[in-house]
Amino acid sequence: MRELVPLFLILTYVPLMYRTTHKIVSDKTLRTKETMKMMGLSDFAYWASWYSYYTIINTIIAVLCTVILRINVYQAKSCYFLFLIIWLFG
Repeated sequence: MRELVPLFLILTYVPLMYRTTHKIVSDKTLRTKETMKMMGLSDFAYWASWYSYYTIINTIIAVLCTVILRINVYQAKSCYFLFLIIWLFG
């Protein structure tokens, strides 16, 4: 089971990467960013919203993975260290 942990961690982030890439590309094709810039939105606010969205989703996934791994695989390890590794991987 421990040999498959890296594969499972990578597979948990594949849908998130797909969804984030799809949303950014659809914003590009619909010219959402340009429309919001005409209304006064700065580039920093636009990319900060994407960063905060990704950080929130990454934290949720990292917490779920930490709980699952803590229960099933790594009983003796520190869960804070495990969470930090998974969160930084994301």
